[in-house]
Amino acid sequence: MTFSIIGRCVRTGAFGAAITTSDLAVGGRCVRLLHGKGAVLSQHRTDSRLGDLGISLLAEGKNAQDTVTEVCNSTKDIEWRQIGALDAKGRASAYHGRRMYSIYTHSIETDCLALGNILANETVTRHMAEAFARDPNLPLGERLMQALEAGRDAGGEIVGPLKSAAVRVTGEHGIDAMDLRIDMSEGTAVKDLRALVDAYAGRAEILRDVALAPEGIPVMRSLFEASIARIEELGLQARFPTAQHRDSWTLRD
Repeated sequence: MTFSIIGRCVRTGAFGAAITTSDLAVGGRCVRLLHGKGAVLSQHRTDSRLGDLGISLLAEGKNAQDTVTEVCNSTKDIEWRQIGALDAKGRASAYHGRRMYSIYTHSIETDCLALGNILANETVTRHMAEAFARDPNLPLGERLMQALEAGRDAGGEIVGPLKSAAVRVTGEHGIDAMDLRIDMSEGTAVKDLRALVDAYAGRAEILRDVALAPEGIPVMRSLFEASIARIEELGLQARFPTAQHRDSWTLRD
């Protein structure tokens, strides 16, 4: 009851994923990514340890096929699982366990793999991969988001509603460019995720600068003044002497 996609950006070396399901908190369980190295999906009666193993193999330089083979050989329960991998060169591989009773498919386009189980029809992952490949010039997160929406619009999973969804994109310096999740929705997880992605677009750059160059980010004046007022109200000036060093901070309205 999950459909997902992993993809690579050739320009930046980023890897990303987008995923949704009618269960809760799918983003933390099924996706593993490593910047410049690859991406792994582990779904259908998910064992997140398989994703951990897969991404460690890609980190060592293994290709997608060998990674999937080794992951499959690592567990006696593999026939309940669905595994996908995308390696550093954009090669993809997938495995569908024999205990999967539903419609399940995967689709490969340049630099991406779409994977799904308990699907409403056989075209879902094909529509996802095609949507991802349509405009390589778009940011990776947007390509993944459009692919997820295409999968939903093509029928998605056979049961519903969709209760969780996530999109994640790796970045340089070990800081993700995007890691957004809807862990519990009233049934519109993909729509809710789209709203979050669009809202985050205006914040992504400044949040990255906060991590990499905090000294260059002005402090919001309203928060600064409210903090000084509360410190004075509680008589904590000796412990928090912010007011005595106002010139140490650059403020913005």
